[in-house]
Amino acid sequence: MNVLVIGGGMIGSLIAEELSYDYNVSVVDNNNERLDNIKTRNQKIQCINLDIRKGDVIPLIRNKDLTINCLPGFMGFEMLEKIIESKVSCVDISFMPENIMDLSEMAMNNGCIVIPDAGVAPGLSNLISGNLVANNDIREIQIMVGGLPKEKIPPWNYKAPFSPIDVIEEYTREARKRVNGKQEIKPALSEKFLLDVEGIGELEAFLTDGLRTLMDDKGILSDVPNLAEYTIRYPGHCDLVKKMFKEGKFSESNIDATCKELFELWKLNEDEEEFTFMLIIATKNDGKEISYTVFDEYTNGWSSMSRTTGLTACALARLVLEDRIEGNGVIPPENIGTERRLYDFVLKYLKEKGISIESHS
Repeated sequence: MNVLVIGGGMIGSLIAEELSYDYNVSVVDNNNERLDNIKTRNQKIQCINLDIRKGDVIPLIRNKDLTINCLPGFMGFEMLEKIIESKVSCVDISFMPENIMDLSEMAMNNGCIVIPDAGVAPGLSNLISGNLVANNDIREIQIMVGGLPKEKIPPWNYKAPFSPIDVIEEYTREARKRVNGKQEIKPALSEKFLLDVEGIGELEAFLTDGLRTLMDDKGILSDVPNLAEYTIRYPGHCDLVKKMFKEGKFSESNIDATCKELFELWKLNEDEEEFTFMLIIATKNDGKEISYTVFDEYTNGWSSMSRTTGLTACALARLVLEDRIEGNGVIPPENIGTERRLYDFVLKYLKEKGISIESHS
């Protein structure tokens, strides 16, 4: 079977290598250095140099069994439209600002399966949330997640383990949450609080717009009255970002220069050790809590965020390629989580790859 990975960055390159052991994989990117690195690690992967903003990617998509959309969020929706128009299924990790459910009817009419937000959060967080509501009466779900360097380098104490463009998008996009059954829109970086994590230490958490399809008023979590997702960083990071906002660094006239500055400061070196941590706390109607912790760290040259995001996407890709999913259209990860056989497949796959996933009740 033939798979096209669109975008060969840190996560796209891992996805390509992981799937190449069982499928014919091609990667399209406009960066020769990235493509050379992919080819060096695995000669089986076909690497194609193309700037998709200028060149025609449609011929590369056609006749593929699956595409993996790994583009930055601002390019994601347009690319996904092209993929669906080509009648090819897609696993998407592009974190686009648009409502991906708007494409569901087109995907159904074209016989495609589209799994959006197929990373760690959104993605694995959605899958676990779907499983929780399928088996319990849940009144609240809180998700706290982040990727961090093991070595703190002031003042940011942060390195971007995926596209820095999407990190900045996360900080600038308004955050949606649900409170007592009603959607509320809050500024990103608000509602900051501290938490102490065993083995890691003190962290800070603040609101970001990571709930995505979990906020769909027609979705399977529509009856959960309280939902929120928080990004995790080392203490002090949030205040530095807020300071930049006050100084106008994220204004339309300054944001390009700010992005360039932060890209350099936040660049994660290939051999730099880091970790990803996620905590999901679900409160049942009877007040009892169920929690999940996910933990991974730098392994064999791959960052933990590349692993937790990319391997989740690979597990979901295998569900599509092996015809395990019934129906067509946009199928959010939380829907997949409600089906025990699919949920177990994904968690088993991730655990076999060395990602720690533990539940507590």
